[in-house]
Amino acid sequence: MLAGIPHDLAFLKSSKNRVDWDVWCLLLQNAGSMWSLEELSDLNEAFTRSPMFSYVGVIARLLFTSRDLFDWICKRSVGAGNQLFSCVTPTYSHVGNDSTVIKLEIHEGFQASPEFMWMTRGAFIAMPRLVGSGDAEVALSVDGRIGTFQIRYKNKRGTLAGLVRWISYPFTARQVARELKSTNEHLQERFYELEDARAKLDRQATRLRSAHSISSVIHSDLDLERTVQLITTSLVEQAKFAYAEITLVQPAIKASCGEANAETAIDCSLTSQTGPIGTLRVHAQRGADLAESQELLAFVEPTLALAVQNALAYRELQHYKAGLEKLVEERTTELKKAHGDLEGLVAELRDAQAAREKFFGNISHEIRTPLSLILLAAADIERRSGHVMDERSKGALGAVNDAARKLVRLVDELLLLAAGQEGKLVVAREPTDLAGMIKQVVLAWRPAAEAAGLQIAGNTPQRFVASVDPVAFERVVSNLVSNAIKYTPRGGHVDLELAVTEQSIRVSVSDTGPGIDADLAQRLFGRFERASGDDRRKVGTGIGLSLVKQLVEAHDGTVEAIARPTGGTEFRVVLPATLTLTNIVALAPTPLRTNHAPDIHSTGITSGAVFRPTGLSEGTILVAEDQPRLAESIAALFSEQYTVVVALNGLAALELVKQHQPQLLITDVEMPGMTGIELAAAFREATGDRLAPIIILSAVIDLRTRVAGLEAGAVDYVTKPFDPSELKARVQAQFRMRDLAMRLHRAEQLSSMGILTSGLAHELRNPANGIVNAIVPLTEMLPAELIGPETDAGQLLDAMRSSADQIAFLVRQLLGFRNRADLELRPTDVAPLVQRAVTLAREAMAGVEIRMNLAVKGRAMCAAPLLVQVVANLVENAGHAAGRGGWVEVRGTSAGGRISLEVSDSGPGVPPELRERIFEPFFTTKAPGKGTGLGLSVARAIIHRHHGTLEVQDRNGRTAFVLDLPGETNISTKANAV
Repeated sequence: MLAGIPHDLAFLKSSKNRVDWDVWCLLLQNAGSMWSLEELSDLNEAFTRSPMFSYVGVIARLLFTSRDLFDWICKRSVGAGNQLFSCVTPTYSHVGNDSTVIKLEIHEGFQASPEFMWMTRGAFIAMPRLVGSGDAEVALSVDGRIGTFQIRYKNKRGTLAGLVRWISYPFTARQVARELKSTNEHLQERFYELEDARAKLDRQATRLRSAHSISSVIHSDLDLERTVQLITTSLVEQAKFAYAEITLVQPAIKASCGEANAETAIDCSLTSQTGPIGTLRVHAQRGADLAESQELLAFVEPTLALAVQNALAYRELQHYKAGLEKLVEERTTELKKAHGDLEGLVAELRDAQAAREKFFGNISHEIRTPLSLILLAAADIERRSGHVMDERSKGALGAVNDAARKLVRLVDELLLLAAGQEGKLVVAREPTDLAGMIKQVVLAWRPAAEAAGLQIAGNTPQRFVASVDPVAFERVVSNLVSNAIKYTPRGGHVDLELAVTEQSIRVSVSDTGPGIDADLAQRLFGRFERASGDDRRKVGTGIGLSLVKQLVEAHDGTVEAIARPTGGTEFRVVLPATLTLTNIVALAPTPLRTNHAPDIHSTGITSGAVFRPTGLSEGTILVAEDQPRLAESIAALFSEQYTVVVALNGLAALELVKQHQPQLLITDVEMPGMTGIELAAAFREATGDRLAPIIILSAVIDLRTRVAGLEAGAVDYVTKPFDPSELKARVQAQFRMRDLAMRLHRAEQLSSMGILTSGLAHELRNPANGIVNAIVPLTEMLPAELIGPETDAGQLLDAMRSSADQIAFLVRQLLGFRNRADLELRPTDVAPLVQRAVTLAREAMAGVEIRMNLAVKGRAMCAAPLLVQVVANLVENAGHAAGRGGWVEVRGTSAGGRISLEVSDSGPGVPPELRERIFEPFFTTKAPGKGTGLGLSVARAIIHRHHGTLEVQDRNGRTAFVLDLPGETNISTKANAV
C-alpha cells in the first residue's frame, strides 16, 4: 500500500496530517492492485459501519434523517465531504422522498480516480445506518473525473425508532459530553503550542527586523572608519542594546556608542574566511533577557563581520585602484605603441600575402605555358611525322607526352603544398591494375638503379585491380623508389611488394640502406623535412614524402617508415580492402596521344594576324593570348576549319572584335592592357551578338578567378596545359550550340511574323489583282494618242502598272515567307541551277562582271525552284552592291558530302554590326521603296528548310554570302541511318 508514497505509516496514522490528492490517488491505485473496484467499495462500506463511526451515529440519530445526512455530507464548500477532499465539487438533487442523485466532479488539473468513486459508493451504501435506517441501494457510473451516484434509502422515522431514541438519549448525551470534553482538552493543548510558536516567531521577527535595520544602515557606506562607527550606533539604536563597542585588529580602529553596564556585558569575535578581524562587546538593557540578547547578537554577527570585511576589501581596493590606474596608464601607452607597430606588421603581412599569391600565380602561368607548347609540339610531331617514325621514336615521343602531363599534375600539387592548400588535393579514382603498375615502375627505374650499382625487383600477383588514381599512386610508388635508390649504397638492392589480404592492400618499398632512427621516422613525412647525410646532393627539397602522405591519405590509407630487422628501411603503404575491384575483365591501356597540332616554330606573329582555312570557313574565332608562340599554335590548330584572328593583348583584342565580329572568343586571363576577365565582359557588347560563346584558356586555376570568368560571361574555363583535341572538341561543341540557338531564334522570328505576313499578303493581292486587271481594258478604251509614253496619261498608266507589279512581287515574297510546308528534295546539278539564277537577276547585273567558279562534284538535294530563287536573290543583291563596273563572283565547292555556294562582290560589303540584322524580317539597307526587307529572311528560311545554312562571312575585307547544302550522298546516308 505504501509503494511510491512519500510518507511513512506513522504520518498516515495521525489524524492531524493531510496529504496531496496525487498521493491519495497513488494510495488508492496501490489498493486497486490488490482488490477489485467492487471489493474496494465493500471495504469502505465495512469501514463506515465500524465502531470508529459510532459517535457520528449517536449525533446523526439525534439530528438527521437519511436525506438530511446526505445534505450535510454533500453541501458545497462547507459539507463534510469538502472537509475531507477540497478538490472535489459535489452536486445533488432529491427525487421523491427516498431517492437522491449525487454527482462528484474532480477539479481540472487533478488526477481522475475511479477507485475513489467506488470507495465513496461503499460509504454511501452504509451512511443511512448512521441514522438508524438500513443500507442504501447505490448505482454508480464513472465518466473520467465525474462520478454519478443513484441512491435509494428509507427516510421515514418509525414509532419504534423514536422510542429507542428517547430511551437512549441520556446515554447518548453522556457519550457526546465525553467526546466534547476530549476534544476541548485537545484544543487547549493545541492553543498552548500555538502560543509558544507565536512567541518564538515574535522573537525571530524582532531579530530579523533588527538585523535588517542594521544591515541597511551599515551597508550604505564602504568607508572603514564610518562603517565601524555605524555598527556600534546601529546596535544601540536599532537592536536596543545599552552599549556597543567594536575593536579591529588590522588596521587598529576602535569605536563605541551608548552607556556601559558591565553586569550585562556580552562578547563575541568578528571573523572572516581568512581569520579573526576584530572583537565586539555589547551591554544589554537592565532587566532584559540575556539569553534573547545573546541570540540576537549571534544572529547579527555574520552580517556585521561581512560589513567590516567589505569595508576592509574596499579600502584595499582603493589602494590597489590607485596603483592600477597608474599601471593602466603606463600599459595603455605601451599598447598604443604596440598597436601602431602591429598595424604596420599587419600591413606588411598583407603585402607579403598578396605578393605570395601573385608569385604562385606567376609560377603557375610561367610553367603551364611552356608545358602547353610541349604538348602542342609533341602532338604536331606525331601528326606530321608519326607515319615515318620507328617504334623507338614513337616510344620516346609518347614518353615526352606522358612526362609533360605528369609534370602538369606534379606542378599543381607542388603549388598546392607550397601555398599551404593541401585541402584542395583530390584524386580521381578509376579501375587500375596495381600489379601491372608496379611492374612498370620497376622497369622504369631499373636503368637508374643499375647506374647506382643496385638491384631492383618486384614481387606482385599476376594481376590485381583496385579503385585508385593511377597517376597519383604511380607518383607515390615512384617517390618511394626514388628515395630508396638515393639512400642505398652500391651493392644493395631495392624490393617492391604488393600483398593483398581480406583486411587491407599493402604496398612495400624496402631497401638495404643505413636505415633511419625512430625520431626521424616520426618526422619524415612532414613538409620540408629532409634526411641528413654527408652527400648534400642526395638531400631533396623535403616535399616528396609529404606529397606521398597527402596522396595516400586521399585514398583513405596510411604510410609509415619501418626499420627492417636485417637493416635498411621499409616504406609501407596500407590501403583499405574496400578499394579492391573484382569482375574487371579488361582495362584499356592509355594510348599514345595522336592529336593534330599546329606548326609552333613561327616567330613573327603580331596582333591582327588572320589564319584562314583552305576551304569553307565554319566561323570566325578571336584568340587573345599574350604568348606569341602559343597564340600562333592555337590559331594554327583551328585554322583548318575556322577563320582565326590573333590578338596579343586585351586592348588589341577588343579593337579586333569590332573589326572582325568573331562568333567565338578564346582568351587568356593574365594579359597586358586588359585582362581576359575584362575582355570577356566587354566582348558581347562590342559584337552585339548575345549568343557568341567565350572560352577562357588560362594557367590560373584558383576558384575565385574561375568564378569571376564565368560571371563575366564565359561559358567554359580550360586550364593550361590543355589537350589540343579536347580544346578543339569544346570549341566545336560551342559552335554547335550557338548554331542551335541561332536557329531557334530565327524560328521564333519567322513564327511570330507568319500570321502577319500571310494576312497582309492576302489583303494586298486582291486590290493588286484589281489594278492589274483594270489597266489592260483601260488602255484599250483610251485613244492611242493619249497613252503614248510622252503623254501624261501614258506616264500615269506606266506608274500604275509598275506599282501593281511591285505589289505583286511583295505578295509573292510575303507568301513565300509564310509557306513552311515540307519540301520535296531531289538531286539537282548545281551549275545549271546557278546559271538560271544569274539569268533571272540579269536586270541587276547590267554593267556588272559575273565570275563563275563552280568546282562542284555531285549533286545537291534541293527543291530547284526555291533554290534558284535564293541564289537569284543573292546575285541580285551582290549586283546592286557592286554597281556598274564592279564584279560578282559565284564559287561552288563540295566536301564531306555537302555543297557550298559562295556569292561575293566588289562592293563596300556589309558592316560587321549588321551581318545578323540583315536576315531579320523587314530589315533592309536599301533606300525607301527599293526593297521589302524580306528577301534575305525568305532566303535563309528556304535554306534552313533544306537542312542547310546561310551565313555572311569575311573574305579579305569583302563580304561573302555562304550557302551550305547537303549533297545527294549525305542525304541518302542519313536516310539509310534512319
